[in-house]
Amino acid sequence: MNSAATLIQQLPELSDAEFNQKYLKQKQGMHKLAAILPQVKQQSLALRAIKLALKVNLKLGSKLAGMVKPEFQLKTVNLIKKIKTSPQLKIQLLALTNSDMAIPMLVKALNHKESAVRLHGIRAIGQIGSRVAVIELTQVLESADSQVQAWAAWALGEIDSKPAAAALIEALNHKAPGVRAWAVWALGKINPKIAVPAMLKALKHEDAEVRWRAAVNCGKIGGSEMVPGLLCALRDENQLVRARAAAALGKIGDRDAVPRLVELLHDPDSYAVSLRAAEALGQIGTETAVAGLLQALNHQDSDVRGSAVSALGEISSEVAAVAVMRSLSDRDIFVRGRAAVALGNINTAGDANLQKMVAAGLAIARGDSESYVRWRVAAALGEIGTDEAVAGLVRLLEDETSGVRQKAVKSLGQIGSTAAILALEAALKREFADIRALAAQYLPDVGAEVKTVYFEEEVATDLSGEKLPKILIASEAEASEYIIDRAAGRVLKYVISISSPGVPEPKTFHKVPNRLRLEFNDLETPVDDPDRVLATIDDVLQIIDFARQISAHPGQLLVCCRSGISRSTAAALTVFAALLGRGKEREAWALVLAARPQARPNRWMVELADQALGRNGKLALAIELTATEVAIANS
Repeated sequence: MNSAATLIQQLPELSDAEFNQKYLKQKQGMHKLAAILPQVKQQSLALRAIKLALKVNLKLGSKLAGMVKPEFQLKTVNLIKKIKTSPQLKIQLLALTNSDMAIPMLVKALNHKESAVRLHGIRAIGQIGSRVAVIELTQVLESADSQVQAWAAWALGEIDSKPAAAALIEALNHKAPGVRAWAVWALGKINPKIAVPAMLKALKHEDAEVRWRAAVNCGKIGGSEMVPGLLCALRDENQLVRARAAAALGKIGDRDAVPRLVELLHDPDSYAVSLRAAEALGQIGTETAVAGLLQALNHQDSDVRGSAVSALGEISSEVAAVAVMRSLSDRDIFVRGRAAVALGNINTAGDANLQKMVAAGLAIARGDSESYVRWRVAAALGEIGTDEAVAGLVRLLEDETSGVRQKAVKSLGQIGSTAAILALEAALKREFADIRALAAQYLPDVGAEVKTVYFEEEVATDLSGEKLPKILIASEAEASEYIIDRAAGRVLKYVISISSPGVPEPKTFHKVPNRLRLEFNDLETPVDDPDRVLATIDDVLQIIDFARQISAHPGQLLVCCRSGISRSTAAALTVFAALLGRGKEREAWALVLAARPQARPNRWMVELADQALGRNGKLALAIELTATEVAIANS
């Protein structure tokens, strides 16, 4: 193989056509060009290489423009500046240079009249991530525009470097409360080794919002070094700080926190603090924690009692089970309902005595005078799934309230065992028509044929192409119903579910063999509340990888989010765009609309998918064109 010096010597002798053929038409040649460009000492040769590369591929040329010697980069980056294209694409190309020479051009975009362009500019500066980029973003923090300030703090959090951390630590004392909030949030995303000292110091900040956000970050980072500071925060004058510190200690699971958390169960100023303390004690789960939770069962506030009951349900011990059973007689129906759920959550595997206790407790709850509690019992029995649970559900099929009866049928369908199927078959002969009809839907020999035709023709999109999955886009509630439905659920092989951070995945989803769970909010730009999380490029890359998995082993795909309109449709669009390939963006969007006519894809996700798939804005354009066509047709 020729040395770099030899290759550089050959560059002036190559015609444009020969240069293209040797370096720009194949991957191996591109790798060679990327390796030798930093060593090219003649500016004219470097400029010629970039000009030719930009003619072949704008993104490739932009990346190479930032690889030439630093003293040449101003001119190579200027080549990109002169390209006539949309502001968003030009910003993307400038970011690909990864060159400080692009930053002044990107800073100019921050004054653009369109907020989307300003946001793209800040993202691009953050993607470059150099010390110069940090300096520019720090200066943006002084902007009069609070939204731009928030974006700048967010971008600094994406950089994850010591200079970025230093800028954010300085921003903790910014005069604008919003900037301080964003700064402490962004610090929580940076390397823990850098962030820990700053977080511990922020726990004592004069701004209460900085303190409680620091407490949240301490819980996310974890580690015993966080505990002393959080224990001090439990005595903070601000109730929100105390509550967030309690939650953080629960995540860390440190036993030293138990005595103080027990004290907070009776916080004199805020029951919200007591709620978080109860949840934390349940997460820690020691004997001392259980003792504290037992005290909380006598709290005057029903929400605190309910939280204590739920926490005890996470502790699989006889003492906890007995305490939960006592709560079945609580004066508040919601506490009794949570007690039924807690019994269903107790892990009784391998403990026959505990199994008997749970069964006895649910039998008591099954006779509660309130239908809400009995409905919760039916749900809990469905999660337990044993033959004893099936027997309890059979008794609930006779309940006087239709909602309870129907939940019992659905729980039997969810269990799907031999005993449950026999119970459903017997339900076909019961006096209540709603029970007979619902039971038929869970029996393959009775209702499957009709149900399958409905599912295939009315819900799933009929797609052509061997690699494309049949797709169902739904809200999370609808998705759960489809999954537990025997006819619909049995054809599902894949599920992509998107929720807000911290929202647990419905247990029914585990019935689908291949799952991708993502957590972020339905946002299209950073907002004033840093706790609300934007989708990231990594989230979109996971969707693309999952799509390739489906392509290799085709099967029915379910995509869902809270409402089935924004995040889920953007994810579905990403799947179709990835599998259909370049130039088929409008076809991908048409397939999404066919599956979910009310689709309004999350634009941030669409832009990330556009970036990840290298579509140069065509995905977003496909959506905009359709909207324009509809508007014209309706005018």
